[in-house]
Amino acid sequence: MTDSTTAVAAAPLVALVAPYILAVAGVVVPALVGLALGELKKLTGLQARQDAADRIDAMIEDKVGSLVAGAADNLATTSIRIGSPLVGDIASSVIAAAPQLLAQAGINPAAVAGMVHGEIGKWQAGMTSVSPPPAKAP
Repeated sequence: MTDSTTAVAAAPLVALVAPYILAVAGVVVPALVGLALGELKKLTGLQARQDAADRIDAMIEDKVGSLVAGAADNLATTSIRIGSPLVGDIASSVIAAAPQLLAQAGINPAAVAGMVHGEIGKWQAGMTSVSPPPAKAP
């Protein structure tokens, strides 16, 4: 059984310390949760997988950017299908350059063509067609 004299005597002390304990817990608990989640990502490899996927995306964006910059009309008016040789060439170069990254990211080589096609679409959406200057009458 609990001795009622000590239980009542501790109440003012708990009331005095409680705001400080809550403030410390409000800082410490989220920090510990953040550390625990960081360790969980390391143990499960989630962070490494995301890093590999980000690197593949950057490679594709680089190659598509070069393609668009080198095109006469910025590819703004060109319709490019997923089976296009342009898509296939970029996808093949990414697959050949980064097979380990694809494996780390869990990306199927067949999906790379879709990623390239999507990136071309993003670039095309932001481009305006470059029209040649009008011909001058003699």
